[in-house]
Amino acid sequence: MNIAFFCTGNGSFFKFIYHNKDLLERVDRILLFSDRNCGVIRDFKDLIPCEVFDSKDFEKDALEWLLKYEVEYVFLSCNRILKYELLEYFGEDNKKMFNTHPSLLPKYIGLSAIKDSFESHDKVYGATIHYVTKEVDCGGIVARCALKRSDSDLSDYTHRLFINQAVLYLDFVSKVSLGEDFKVLEGFNVNSSLGFTPSLTLDCKRIKFFNPLDSQLLIKENNE
Repeated sequence: MNIAFFCTGNGSFFKFIYHNKDLLERVDRILLFSDRNCGVIRDFKDLIPCEVFDSKDFEKDALEWLLKYEVEYVFLSCNRILKYELLEYFGEDNKKMFNTHPSLLPKYIGLSAIKDSFESHDKVYGATIHYVTKEVDCGGIVARCALKRSDSDLSDYTHRLFINQAVLYLDFVSKVSLGEDFKVLEGFNVNSSLGFTPSLTLDCKRIKFFNPLDSQLLIKENNE
């Protein structure tokens, strides 16, 4: 199976997943594309198939490139809203495009989700993976992680969220590659939905963190 990531920044989630690519046993090739010459493109341009499409026909050109490489699924880590060819082919009812969002949707839609969540003083926070649709951050939710708040500093709060969201995304990509079907999750219940939903498939002991100490920030499934 060939998969692709659309990134527009430094690609922290992509780097984490690529760092653990040996866990994606059914993935043959990982591709990377963007609409700008961003940091992650510069870091990976000599390692894997990478392409920048910065023309007005971005979606059309990107789709042709993805089809040439027989890409089956697209994963987003970007700040661009898709509206045309890419969305029509992989997203909407085709359900082959996924986005990860740093809040427990439907709460805190948009680019300021982490800040909004932090300032809300919610006792529980987390991240969501959803199908990509025309409505921003509104596609059916297929995975989430939820953890109890324990950090009063925004930097610590953000880092703890990143670790758990990255593991959630890595595990989800693995599930996709294995051909698993996904049920749209019901609304979040703060009393019963802590941990990872659905449960992680990967063995967390095999996951490689950039800093080994970060493994201590990983929530334990459903034990809060």
